[in-house]
Amino acid sequence: MKLITAVNDMEKEEDKEKKKQQVLFVSQDYVLPFRPLELNHEYSVLYTIEKGDKKQTLEQNFSLRRLKPESSQNEYHFIQIDKISELLIDGKPVDSRAYKVAEKTAELLYPLRIVVNKYGKWVDINSYYKLKERWENQKEAIKELFDGKTFEMLAQNIENAIEDDKSLVGLISGNWFLRAYFNGIHRAYTRKFERERTLYFPVAAEVEDIEFSIVQKVNPYLNDLNLIEVTQSGKSEDENTEEHYHAQYYLNPNNYLIESLHLECDLIDMRRKIKVEVKNLDQSKISIDNGISLLI
Repeated sequence: MKLITAVNDMEKEEDKEKKKQQVLFVSQDYVLPFRPLELNHEYSVLYTIEKGDKKQTLEQNFSLRRLKPESSQNEYHFIQIDKISELLIDGKPVDSRAYKVAEKTAELLYPLRIVVNKYGKWVDINSYYKLKERWENQKEAIKELFDGKTFEMLAQNIENAIEDDKSLVGLISGNWFLRAYFNGIHRAYTRKFERERTLYFPVAAEVEDIEFSIVQKVNPYLNDLNLIEVTQSGKSEDENTEEHYHAQYYLNPNNYLIESLHLECDLIDMRRKIKVEVKNLDQSKISIDNGISLLI
């Protein structure tokens, strides 16, 4: 009797697998394409930083929108990022002078226009001169909001950041949301639905990006919420440190855009852990568009 029950359970599992919707890859190279034509979403972003026994959270909402290019090409895309809510630290609005200065510096960066390649990876900025012009136009108005010493600190921060496009890229490259979302997950996969790659991530302002050797996998079937699942797992290339990286991405199967992600870096030697959680603010249930064509 137990044997019959076990066989029936196995058959049920097999039937369940058969009923699952397969992920539609592009071409025989099992490509997950990056198609941001419909990208006009708002996301909640939550950072959790653990250092020893201490924990801090930072919350903010952002919008992402693809800009129409002046010429027709598929190698690069221009994306505009906007902040659409105030920053909350441990669930509360920012109140200290230092944070207000940092927040005002960040405000001048937005709307931020970036360049993203065909793999969905951020590669450059496209708004350097607009940012310089924005600072010059707003400088006097901002000066009236702060006392002399605070404004001098703020002005120095901003002018250092926009001294040249390289300095600005360096500042923006530490943005966890930008680096996590535009991570380059839209790539070709092997027949085992995985690939190995090297990945760099900015774990802390005081250190350079850490180099991780990861395995990136895609589930060939949609999950119970009709989403494509992509995972990244690996560890630091530096044999003298113990640092681990793991990320999970959930994509809309109709347009391959990210619905949510969860990224975690565990820096054991530094007794530090960071988590990045991103969710589409539109929580509508996703139905599968069977009209998708693979011949693209």
